[in-house]
Amino acid sequence: METPNGRETGPQDVAGPALHGPLWLALIAAALIGCVIAATSLLVTNLWDDGTADRARELENLAVTLSEQTARAFQSVGLIQDDLITHVRERDIETRAQLTDAMSTEDVHSRLREKISGLPFIDAVTVIDQTGQLLNFSRYWPIPKVNVSDRDYFLALEGMKGPDIFLSEPVPNRGSGTVTIYLAKRFANSSGRFLGLVLGAMEQSYFERFYGGIRLGHDGMIALIRSDGALLARHPGSAGVPPRDSAVRARTAATVFGTGQMTQLPAGTLDEKARIAAVHPVSDLPLAVVVSDSVAALDVLMWQRATPLIVAAGLLCLTIVLVAWGLGRHLRDERAFAVTQHAMARIDMLTGLPNRLAFAERLSALLNARGGATPFALLYLDLDYFKAVNDTLGHDAGDTMLTELAERIRTMLGPDDFSARLGGDEFAVVLAGVTHEAEATEFAHRLIEGLRTPVHIGLHRIISGCSIGIVMSPRDGAGVAELLKNADLALYRAKTDGRGIARVFVEEMERLVRERREMEVDLQTAWRERQFFLLYQPIVEAESGRIAGFEALLRWRHPERGLVNPTSFIPIAEETGLILPLGAWVLTEACAAATAWPDDLFVSVNLSPIQFRGAEAFRQVRSALESSGLAPSRLEVEITESTLLHEGPMVRATLEQFSEEGITVALDDFGTGYSSLGYLRTLSIGRIKVDRSFIEQVETSPQSLAIVRAIIGLARTLGLRCTAEGVETEGQRRLLTTEGCSHLQGYLLGRPGSAEEALRRACASAA
Repeated sequence: METPNGRETGPQDVAGPALHGPLWLALIAAALIGCVIAATSLLVTNLWDDGTADRARELENLAVTLSEQTARAFQSVGLIQDDLITHVRERDIETRAQLTDAMSTEDVHSRLREKISGLPFIDAVTVIDQTGQLLNFSRYWPIPKVNVSDRDYFLALEGMKGPDIFLSEPVPNRGSGTVTIYLAKRFANSSGRFLGLVLGAMEQSYFERFYGGIRLGHDGMIALIRSDGALLARHPGSAGVPPRDSAVRARTAATVFGTGQMTQLPAGTLDEKARIAAVHPVSDLPLAVVVSDSVAALDVLMWQRATPLIVAAGLLCLTIVLVAWGLGRHLRDERAFAVTQHAMARIDMLTGLPNRLAFAERLSALLNARGGATPFALLYLDLDYFKAVNDTLGHDAGDTMLTELAERIRTMLGPDDFSARLGGDEFAVVLAGVTHEAEATEFAHRLIEGLRTPVHIGLHRIISGCSIGIVMSPRDGAGVAELLKNADLALYRAKTDGRGIARVFVEEMERLVRERREMEVDLQTAWRERQFFLLYQPIVEAESGRIAGFEALLRWRHPERGLVNPTSFIPIAEETGLILPLGAWVLTEACAAATAWPDDLFVSVNLSPIQFRGAEAFRQVRSALESSGLAPSRLEVEITESTLLHEGPMVRATLEQFSEEGITVALDDFGTGYSSLGYLRTLSIGRIKVDRSFIEQVETSPQSLAIVRAIIGLARTLGLRCTAEGVETEGQRRLLTTEGCSHLQGYLLGRPGSAEEALRRACASAA
């Protein structure tokens, strides 16, 4: 049930506050729940902070230990290098030749091999002269001719002002291909001139295996990083050969070396995960060991610890709610009865929406608020074709349809909006706070689409839709009566312009309404005074050019207006119900005219969707055939895809009856809808008519030609006749004939003419 303010009522509304009890009870319950939530939040925050601090300490302790062990590995290499450098100094070596004589001996080679034999993490020790040429190499004897003057460590140490020591980034060893980290120290003579260097090589994999022995958890990671941001080693996931992107290195260096022992590493520093990390420098080297865990893993761990507290707090809050609800329950029934009685007097019993009384009260209150300055939009709805549903399917079907559509309206409203059923098939919606007509129009379009979804009533699939008139307050009226009158005028304009649309009120609508009503009166007069007549347009065989039949076209000659366009009066005839007797007359006249033609010519008649309601179409067709004596095989009825879409199962049943009688069914405007192919598969269709919009551009538009070819090919495959409408040029005729279209229709082949002209054309074609 819905209250006059437009909201659906139930126990939760009629019982007062959310806990169905007095305000004090709701406040007490809310206060208790607030305390529980606050206490739980504090406990979880402390638990989170403590857990994070504990994990940080673990990472810091591990970083210190690993830094010391990493330093010892590099110190072992450094001791060997220092021994060789001391040896050079003690021998007072001043030139490259002296260095070559001293360092290129097999004795030095043996000495190098002996020194690293107990240090498996050292891959090799190499002595290099000032030109980059190898003088001795612990791995091979004799020494291979290799020059390393292009290596970063050589370039860094060869200058007079260069450092005495250099730590390289990982590079592939030129002999073995192993990814290696080099520690280089320079030789210098007594004047400080560069003589060469001694190079210690350590396999990157040694550090990664060493770090891999540490258990850090699923997302834990240990990395060795140089002060410029180069990644030397990492586990898990080998660092490999690091990228040369200086921006990445600079960002990494600033993050790792600029924040102290604990830091937050953003995603993209070590891997694609954000991390909490402990950083500890390696003694006497531009290095740091980084021990980290992902923020996500830390969050998971903290949530595991916090979840029991949160669940317990939730259960306690639920208990408070249940107790408060139990205490207030007895008040609910008393209030529900009073509110229900008040609401029932203002409720439309069929749809559950507020009735006209409730709507008028609410609208009046809204107009009086703040002296009538409160802005809002009023939408006046009228269901399309509802009268035809009542007339053909009965009032029970109409009631079912109203109930379904009212529910759709209700679900689309905001909390401050309200709607009502004013009577019959008329509804009203107020959009509170809407100040611009564009906003109201946009809502109206959504409402139209929502009501256009088919309603299934028994075997019938009905698409009613609606037309909407819109007024804006206070612009378009100061009182309830004036607003409703202007909304009704806007609604009338919407229905005049084609239904299923929305129109905003403008002053000139009163004049347009008068003209529309005059058209309705003139139509009734035209029917009584037989102002309607038929013209017949030939349909010819494409190959032979022989007339195969005629399409009957309805025309109206008004004594003052002259010929009235069918698109202007047929929608009004459908709305007023005049289309039913008018459609029956068209069938009767067309069938009678066709009896005078040669027996192999057919007549094609368009049927309105309204004629299919209540099986009226089949009764009218049967009556026209019986009264004229025309063979059913010579009658072709044309329906549009919209007829199938709107009328559903009843149309399908009628088409099956037509097929059993031998009457051909043509699907008009083929290709412009949504489901034509499905209809060809499931219904008894004998002809498809290609819409003139494709024929107009068939000579100039590759897309139109492709569509026409596809339709013609589809018709040929399914054994259907295919008529192209709107053929107006010789080029179109030749192209369509070549493509295999079976029949053509258009001004090029013959304009619509009277029954007498049709007879002459038919006889001439037969001769």
